[in-house]
Amino acid sequence: MADNQEERINQGHPQMNATTSLQRALPSELQVLLWSGQLQTIQFNEFAALKLLSNAVCCIRNGKTEEFGELARFFMVNEGIHSLSLGVLYLHGVLPTGLVGHRGMVMQLACECLHLPVRLTNDILYANTHRELIAYGSTEPVAQAELQALMVLGDQLLSQARYVYPDWFL
Repeated sequence: MADNQEERINQGHPQMNATTSLQRALPSELQVLLWSGQLQTIQFNEFAALKLLSNAVCCIRNGKTEEFGELARFFMVNEGIHSLSLGVLYLHGVLPTGLVGHRGMVMQLACECLHLPVRLTNDILYANTHRELIAYGSTEPVAQAELQALMVLGDQLLSQARYVYPDWFL
């Protein structure tokens, strides 16, 4: 039975026959989530990995554009953080299966892969929760200070991703 589980985890996993410099090995923490069905393996493609990074950079940068309102900027930066988080998982050959709560899970896993301090991880997860409240009907406003803090978090996340995955930024 254990052999079958290991085969299921490694079946079609690109790390077994990687031909790219961007793809990383699958950490054991992600293997458990793959086994439980919360993540699924993907066919790795460098272009897709670069597109996720490009989306992240553009969203975080556009969130700093004062032409947009605070709410729009808050959503843009949050989407940039989500895109970067998806990209981090993608570099390891997995993506979420789309179960409820996957957005927060993706962000938390990416923060762990990037070795972010718990405080920054909590701030990112709080911003995601705030985004979900707004998206699903809350009229709670986004304070200027909260937007500024999220932009700083986005920059810190990009900086840490550049440190952990330098080839992704070349």
